[in-house]
Amino acid sequence: MALRAASVLFLLGSAQAAVTHTRFVCGQQTQIFTSTSADAAGTAEFSEITTEDGKCNMIQNANVASVKFCGPGKLTLSRMTCSEHHDYKAQIVEHSASDYTTQCEVISTAGTVVDGWLGSFTLSC
Repeated sequence: MALRAASVLFLLGSAQAAVTHTRFVCGQQTQIFTSTSADAAGTAEFSEITTEDGKCNMIQNANVASVKFCGPGKLTLSRMTCSEHHDYKAQIVEHSASDYTTQCEVISTAGTVVDGWLGSFTLSC
């Protein structure tokens, strides 16, 4: 009986450890969305982009009008590709963990370095 109870506790502990080690980018509250269109009322329609910490994501889209950045982290927006000068003249937006828990900031691309072409972005913690 004691062996059976120990086995159950071991399995529960292993399952909990597996859940505990699930990794979110900058925490599960951090999310990135892009908008390339608006509804009939002119409200931006956003699509979520999944990413990993520090991974450069190719977007290569001339129609990105805004980026919604929710939660803490450092977002680097670039006209360049991931392999070619991603950091060159990039726009960097930082959200501290104390100021941004679940709040979102909508970043218009108009008048920025990515106006007319969002080549890539990186989210890091």
